[in-house]
Amino acid sequence: MLVSPALLVFTAGLWAGSPAEPVGDELLRMTPAESLFCVRVNNLDYTFGIMDQFLTGAAPIPMATSMSARMLLAGVLGDPALNNVNTRGSFSIFAVTVPSQAVESQPMANIFLAGLLPITDFQRFVTDNSNCGQPDANGVSKITVSGMTGTSKTTLITKVGSYALVSSGKNYDTLLAIAKSISGSTAAGLAGTLAADEIEKAAKEPLWAYGNVQLASKTFGPMVFAQLENIKTMMEKTKQSGQAPFANPAAIMNMYASILETLMKETRFLSLTITPKQDVCNLAMSIAAVPGTDMANMFAADTSTSQENKLLAYLEDGAAMNFGCSLNKTFVNQLNSESIDMLATIAGESTAAEEMAKMKTWLADMTSALGESLAFSLSTDAKQKPPLAAKYVVAVKDEKTFNRVLEEAAPMVNTGAIANFYKKMGMEITYTMSQDVDLYKGVTIDSAKLVMKPTEPNSPQAQLIDAVYGPGLQYRWGIMRADRLCVCVIGGDEVSSSIRTLIDKVKAGRLQPKQQLADEVKAALALLPQPNKADFVGTYNYVRMLNMATTMAPVPMPEMDIPTKSNLAFAGKISGGKMALEVAVPKEHLSELTAAFQMLQQQMHERLQKRQEQVKSSKPSVMYWVKCSNSDCEHGWQMDRTDYFVYLKEHQDPASMEPPAIVCPECGKESGFRAEKCDKCGLVFKRGSVPHDFADRCPSCSFSETEDRRRRAREASQQTE
Repeated sequence: MLVSPALLVFTAGLWAGSPAEPVGDELLRMTPAESLFCVRVNNLDYTFGIMDQFLTGAAPIPMATSMSARMLLAGVLGDPALNNVNTRGSFSIFAVTVPSQAVESQPMANIFLAGLLPITDFQRFVTDNSNCGQPDANGVSKITVSGMTGTSKTTLITKVGSYALVSSGKNYDTLLAIAKSISGSTAAGLAGTLAADEIEKAAKEPLWAYGNVQLASKTFGPMVFAQLENIKTMMEKTKQSGQAPFANPAAIMNMYASILETLMKETRFLSLTITPKQDVCNLAMSIAAVPGTDMANMFAADTSTSQENKLLAYLEDGAAMNFGCSLNKTFVNQLNSESIDMLATIAGESTAAEEMAKMKTWLADMTSALGESLAFSLSTDAKQKPPLAAKYVVAVKDEKTFNRVLEEAAPMVNTGAIANFYKKMGMEITYTMSQDVDLYKGVTIDSAKLVMKPTEPNSPQAQLIDAVYGPGLQYRWGIMRADRLCVCVIGGDEVSSSIRTLIDKVKAGRLQPKQQLADEVKAALALLPQPNKADFVGTYNYVRMLNMATTMAPVPMPEMDIPTKSNLAFAGKISGGKMALEVAVPKEHLSELTAAFQMLQQQMHERLQKRQEQVKSSKPSVMYWVKCSNSDCEHGWQMDRTDYFVYLKEHQDPASMEPPAIVCPECGKESGFRAEKCDKCGLVFKRGSVPHDFADRCPSCSFSETEDRRRRAREASQQTE
């Protein structure tokens, strides 16, 4: 079979620009330089075997990744024993785009997906595999495997070096063209496009994944942005019909589109390595920027900061999250500038350029007033409202500028673009500040309060805002001049005592030659390769965050009480146009998280059972309205509550979250659903007929008995006061 000239030109271009001598190992050289992505597994047996050891006893369901990987290979190669396949070797999967007549809305038609597998003896592989045919004149064999339903699947395979190139049976021409390009002795492939450190990771780490964001943007960008526009159009129609949510969906979509466009234009590639061990799984991610872009400028090392962050000792045990960093002011200023631009996108066209420039200057002044280091801890307490508390310790270089910027915060937040932004998000904010509210051991303490009120107080979103912020966030802070530090606490009524405790801690630290890290922080950071060389480090506790999430849920949720001392650890470094992020996932923390979800599931099940028992024992006089959704019928009738829930239990589909339809006594079809009868106009309608609103909101007259009951209760409470 002849290979088309277009494909020959295309595949030659995949390795164009390669150095004269091959670079890196054989597998990386044979991977096309213009790959959309590549996933590589080194020593398949060891990698998935150690992954199984890590997951055993910690994953919520039993997982055997090594067995799954071998079964997948066996299904492709047609040999359950994987004879003549070196399962201790390196495997890779890659994808490239090929010339095609496909339209932009269907980019997958242009994708060629293939794998490179280590074969010990290709001829014996063909001979010993009863499902594999002999190579044709071009050296390509067909593997035909029969499926469970009687259908068959064909895979193409050909020898390239000490590897076999495999792909789908429909890709003969492309497979042959790429195989010929791979066989070139001077091909550098993907190795020729990567720096030495990335090549080393690809060759040595158990699992390495790579994504070419620039190629992905060209291939999938038009389709993605077209879909975003479709979503935006649908949201605009929803808004015009009066059914939009409390926020401005179009403005939010514009913001997301702007962020995505920037990331796609300015990110060169992403890479990820996964290194499993028995007790911890380490992940390392690299984000490389396109040279000359704003992102590349952000990802530049700040040589003005010292390496060691002496404030890490203020990170706390028991925190849901800890974060400490050496301030890279170039990165912070660029990030602040981008954030203001995005804020303007949501705030709308009324935002003046002069106001945007003023806000950027304000944030830049704050950054310049800070010193080199920062430490932050976030804790949760289900008994407090708000159920969160934060503590900051930050170095201050210019106290005068620092105080001036804080004094300018109130007018900056309460008016203009920031206020408009929150209004578009369905909230009205008020920020007030008071100076010299307290004096403790020579430290003057200032205060502030941030109050967030929903623009629609009876909406479901208002319940969430109230759960998160309660009566408002309280702030207390003070400058400790001898230490050139600002200490700050954020939370509820406990902030007055918390700020004093933090001041005492800083003062006590003066007496210690070298302060020690908190036990949890020390144990977590020990799981990372070189946390002492990172620009930022931290810990994250999913169990404590889950506890906070259940506390803030607008509907009652079971309280979590899972003991947890283990944390995820992370560390990152910015340099040379790249951001490198290391994450350590301890097996102990995965076990704790699994136990937390199992407890949550059990408690929710117990609540459901209790509710069902209450329904069984309830009086039969309680009736529910049911409405037929058949447009030719639309019959409404009442049903005993006990009978209703018994029907649901007997007919519920375990695979569906939706309640089963009830047989209509009028038309005989399974088309009945829980309904409401409007107390004002008498209309019987399906519950939830008005999206994003109370379930009993009448679609005809807009009356809601729930809303009316809450209004009357609120008015009665106000009269009592």
